[in-house]
Amino acid sequence: MVIRTTTRVSYLLFVLLLQGCGPARPNAKVVERDLAKAVELQSNPTQVLNYLSGQNIEHSAYIRDHEKGSSITAIVRDHSKWNIVKVNCGIVFNFDNNDRLTSYEVREHFTGP
Repeated sequence: MVIRTTTRVSYLLFVLLLQGCGPARPNAKVVERDLAKAVELQSNPTQVLNYLSGQNIEHSAYIRDHEKGSSITAIVRDHSKWNIVKVNCGIVFNFDNNDRLTSYEVREHFTGP
């Protein structure tokens, strides 16, 4: 009985230890909240690119397309080591024909088996 309880406690501690290792997964709501604080609507592409570079967020160059709409895409990657399924946050910044930020969209993307 004591061995069984000790085994259960050891297993529980092991699972909790694994859950606590590594950086936290990116969360779409947190990413969106941070963007709302740092990047205002009507910002120009240079301001958005400077913010993304300053935060070490992978991103594309500014893509100017008057027919489809100008945009910048970015991704906040899940750098955790122990998760089988990774959660990345994709961001699309949309600009008008005057090169002003009109909106952005944050979505979670799941990768894994």
